[in-house]
Amino acid sequence: MVKAVDPRSENSKNAAMKKALILAAGMGSRLREAHSSPKPLTLLHGETSLLRLLRQFESNSIRETAIVTGYRSEEIRSFVAENYHGAMKITWFDNQRYKEPNGVSLLSAGSFVTERILLSMADHVFLGDAVPVMCQQSADSDHSLLLIDRNLGEIFDMDDATKVLTDAHGAILDIGKEIPEYNAVDTGLFCITPSLVEALSRLESPTLSEGVKLLASRGLMGTVELTGGTWQDIDTPETLAHALTLLDQEK
Repeated sequence: MVKAVDPRSENSKNAAMKKALILAAGMGSRLREAHSSPKPLTLLHGETSLLRLLRQFESNSIRETAIVTGYRSEEIRSFVAENYHGAMKITWFDNQRYKEPNGVSLLSAGSFVTERILLSMADHVFLGDAVPVMCQQSADSDHSLLLIDRNLGEIFDMDDATKVLTDAHGAILDIGKEIPEYNAVDTGLFCITPSLVEALSRLESPTLSEGVKLLASRGLMGTVELTGGTWQDIDTPETLAHALTLLDQEK
């Protein structure tokens, strides 16, 4: 059984991760009604959510980031080419099935996942220690990890959140938006291994949560608890406004 992970424990023996993957293929229909840009290019006080993630990854020693695009792919790729001037290598993958769940996007970049790497959704904002803690995890492991938030009273839109039920040791017992019992929330930030790609490949049109369930049942999925930061996914004008408020508070 996989327990919750001490954020500092794995990095003592093995090298931290150097690769990351961002899923940026979705249509973002709920946000698009109020904002014309593709969701990964949503502005957060002058900086898009996608460029913010790239900057955070590079500052935490990530050397290569792959980005999966689908909806308005060329627009996103052109924007990054013109506006990202960092040292990281950027690799692109295309998901023609971008109307399907996010597990399909991960499968589109399956060849990139050759070791344990960081995984994020393009529409998530992470503050404080969230990104550094996950980037410090060892690349040399066959266990995937999910960053979970137990501060349930601070979740802005619990109805839309992906809930997580863990046991007393942090092992995942259940995950999903509609599960009846939960004690944590999925933040959308992972350390993933080739075993997650293999698990998703067995399913027809999978969500990431379905892959997490499969790995958890095989003892290959752990958790890291968010303790020194916060986060927000941007799906609607309301969640965008809340993300901007969090960024204002960080200043």
